[in-house]
Amino acid sequence: MTTLRFDTQVKQDPDRVWAVLTDVSTIPEWFPAVQEAHFDGVHRHLRTPDGAVKALVVTKNDELRRFQYRFVEGLPLPIDFHLGTIDVLPDGDGSRVVYSQEILPEGLAPIVERAVSEGIAGIARYFATQP
Repeated sequence: MTTLRFDTQVKQDPDRVWAVLTDVSTIPEWFPAVQEAHFDGVHRHLRTPDGAVKALVVTKNDELRRFQYRFVEGLPLPIDFHLGTIDVLPDGDGSRVVYSQEILPEGLAPIVERAVSEGIAGIARYFATQP
């Protein structure tokens, strides 16, 4: 299994960061690969240039500011296991966003790594432009 972890510090209140990152409709604003996103109450549906990806929401814990999801459809190889986690933590006068992924088969790791590294950079850019 491959485990990936990225993080960034943003100068925004953790509750504000949490609200943005858990609002599915804002994903295209900070995740470059996502063109459109919606939530059906169980799954997040994301449209990318390569097609559609479906992710099951596993955890949304407002107290811990932890969000977890599993890709269930739409990746280019069959998925044996996937767990994506976003944690928003207080960090000085702002927040630390930790974005991690666990994935099998390992052949999916380069695809997921590229996308998530772009996503964490997008989070930093998005919040840098917010008042």
